[in-house]
Amino acid sequence: MAKRINQDRCIQCGVCLEECPNNGISEVDGEYRIDSGLCTECFGFYKTSHCVDICPVEAIETDPDQEVEEDLLIGRSADLHPERFPRS
Repeated sequence: MAKRINQDRCIQCGVCLEECPNNGISEVDGEYRIDSGLCTECFGFYKTSHCVDICPVEAIETDPDQEVEEDLLIGRSADLHPERFPRS
């Protein structure tokens, strides 16, 4: 599943912004957002979703509206990082 940032918990510290390997986190009008089309739950980079691990206030959570299969996350990672995940 993709992740989202709970705006009620987020303190806008920005620590997550530079940590996403897919550049999937951005700031819009003072709020940090995760682009669900870019979220791969850090497949191929970290063992777990890195943004969740580094958020100091536990504001990043699973987005129940963005359920995706693991195969889709793997394919998305390969599409975003062909140099890291070459297809045969």
